[in-house]
Amino acid sequence: MSLAVGTRASTSERAARRALCMFVAGFCLLAVSGMAQAQPELATAAEQTSDPRSANVTQQRPMRLHVPEATRKEFALLPEAKRLKILGRLIRNGQPDAAETLLQAAPFTGEFSHNRNLFMHAMIAHARGNLDEAINIYREILASDPNLTAVRAELARALYDNKEDRSAAHHLFLLRASAPNTNAQRTFDAAINAIDARKTWSFNLWGSIAPSTNFNNGTSLEVVNVGGLDFEVGNQAREQSGIGFRGGGNIGYNLHLKKDISLIVSAGANVLQYDGSMFDQTALNQTALLRYRQPNYTVAFGAVSTQGWYGADEFVWSVGPQAIISYLVTPKAQFYTLFQHVWTRFDLADYRDGWASTANTELKYALSDTTILFARAGLGRLKTGRDHLSNWFGNGGAGLYHELPWGLTGFAEANVTYSVSDENYPLLGEQRNQTRTTGVLSLTKRDFYWRGLAPQLEYTYVRNFSNDALSRFDSHGLALTVTRDF
Repeated sequence: MSLAVGTRASTSERAARRALCMFVAGFCLLAVSGMAQAQPELATAAEQTSDPRSANVTQQRPMRLHVPEATRKEFALLPEAKRLKILGRLIRNGQPDAAETLLQAAPFTGEFSHNRNLFMHAMIAHARGNLDEAINIYREILASDPNLTAVRAELARALYDNKEDRSAAHHLFLLRASAPNTNAQRTFDAAINAIDARKTWSFNLWGSIAPSTNFNNGTSLEVVNVGGLDFEVGNQAREQSGIGFRGGGNIGYNLHLKKDISLIVSAGANVLQYDGSMFDQTALNQTALLRYRQPNYTVAFGAVSTQGWYGADEFVWSVGPQAIISYLVTPKAQFYTLFQHVWTRFDLADYRDGWASTANTELKYALSDTTILFARAGLGRLKTGRDHLSNWFGNGGAGLYHELPWGLTGFAEANVTYSVSDENYPLLGEQRNQTRTTGVLSLTKRDFYWRGLAPQLEYTYVRNFSNDALSRFDSHGLALTVTRDF
């Protein structure tokens, strides 16, 4: 197919096309959501192990044990550590009623009694199939002490059983980092693979209230001096502040062709809305990947396309190949690399037509089951119809994820991107270079959640340095949203 842009559509035609695409995207999201909910349970009795995978499968229940009074008294005389093991074995062997009877006869009273009693109640609820109750209690314990690895493992198992796969995978990655030996690491890897194997359809929606001091990255200047002459800066290039909405959704289908090979197809939509239509943005994206997966690495090749609307009229689309490589260096360290090349076409500003190539990599290193370090780096090339708009760019950054007491999770990240144009910028007399710094801080309240979603408050600061006065800006932004990664 030729990438040349045809005759420019009229404003009414573009509006109709935009409305049609949004209608189709919305219809598809709703349809796939229904299909995802209709998928049958894929867990089987063969998945029942000591790892955080489903233990609540259909099977014959063992005979209920009766606990004599003498046994209760003898149990109460045992050390707390031994009582804890006995209760755990009873629950694992399908005897939650006997465990509850003994726990009532001799509740824990030592230094860690509160969390131990809660932990046993959660395991009993889990064994009885009361998953929501069990998850609530596990999260309550981790809110007070996020370093309790055994509790995190049971939470991951309960989340898996409750089909909250994204949250389960989040905790399994943390657990893998703190696994005491190779066998334990393989157990968590098997659980992560089991989640991937049973996810045929996936569906996600998100949205946030987003106040910003400069949502269009405009300049604070009212007048700019060029060659000794003063020019007034237009309203569209001036910084705009306000309270807006960011939201979107995506759907995905994972077709298992062979044991290690899958075809992954996904589609999504993102919307940014502020006062008026001049700065509104709407984007649709589609991805198709053929993925080959092994225990320590994953390789995927495919294509990506996007369609975007900027303001009231501008329409842009892009398409091209991409490759993704993920490699588990150690149980604590994982590399993720993305290569992408896309051709871009603008509906109105055809002088910006061209292509972009990028290579980005990320290292994720888990110090423990409560702390993760991130490091990112990338390089790219943008080529357009105007040399002064073409540029080379590079970026780097680092971040920290850490679970705190009081049910809080903190995340901090800093990134720097540098770009330099190919030719001198008009009216500037030299190549334009820019250095953009971005800082992100967020807090998540893990123990205050609803339907697997926890509230998250995120603050973002952006500062752009440039030898071009019109390109200098800064902005402060807040976003109140929800997350499943907790």
